[in-house]
Amino acid sequence: MPRAISPVIVMVAEKTRLQYTLARYCMGVLLALVLFLTGCSGTTPYPTPVVPKYELSFDQMHTIMERSYQYESMQALAQVRFSSGKERQSSTQALHVQSPYLLRAEVYNFMGRMMVLLVADGAWMEAYVPSRNALYRGLATRARMERFAYVPLVPADMVALLLQRVPPGVMPLAEVEKGAGNSLVYTLSTQEDYVVCFTPDGVESIAYRQLEREVFRLDYSDIKPINHKSTPVDETEIFPHTMVLRMQDKDLRLELKFEDVQLNSAIDPELFRIEPRTGTKTIPLEEI
Repeated sequence: MPRAISPVIVMVAEKTRLQYTLARYCMGVLLALVLFLTGCSGTTPYPTPVVPKYELSFDQMHTIMERSYQYESMQALAQVRFSSGKERQSSTQALHVQSPYLLRAEVYNFMGRMMVLLVADGAWMEAYVPSRNALYRGLATRARMERFAYVPLVPADMVALLLQRVPPGVMPLAEVEKGAGNSLVYTLSTQEDYVVCFTPDGVESIAYRQLEREVFRLDYSDIKPINHKSTPVDETEIFPHTMVLRMQDKDLRLELKFEDVQLNSAIDPELFRIEPRTGTKTIPLEEI
């Protein structure tokens, strides 16, 4: 017959079990408190270093920049969105660009009606406004280009930026050095420079600065092939199909999305002239 368990032994065992359970409970509460305080501290004891996806050398970036100079002309259809302060505009534009300073922009509204025909040949510009049956002619100043083309840039600068390059004269005159990240800095003087950023595919952005303050920046994206039926697949050219120009001081943003891009195609020189129709009023730009 089994012996009876002493009540004293039972009491001791029960007390030991309670002490062990209480110790485990306290340890769990302490561990939870430590984890909570660590999460709320906002600091990471071992920060993960940011490793750049790629790093380009000075020579690689210089080669990419020189590659953009293989394009002498560009023709494309562009969906354009413009904003400056409270003003908003959208249009479809047929663009014809010939290096170094020839530009033609046919601006249409959403109904396909032409609003402005703008041509520029160096320092000279013409703008035909069908609704007024008026042709404006004169020197292509920044203010006049802004009036008809949204942005205060002279034709030579516009053409260069559309072809992914710095304006004429910058390359031969500027001192070039490697900047932060994948960029080259083209210094013209102690007061002005251009900062060009790169990806392995091409130019990513071009920024113009005065006294280290950014005046404008043009970003290039959506880089993809331009398919020509007569061009072998392995020789297909790539080109950015989206460009966004920003001017912070003017709260200005101009976005262009390109379709049907053609590079280095022959452009009829007559496209960069406007022959006024009978009855068209010709008005010097100096009078407006």
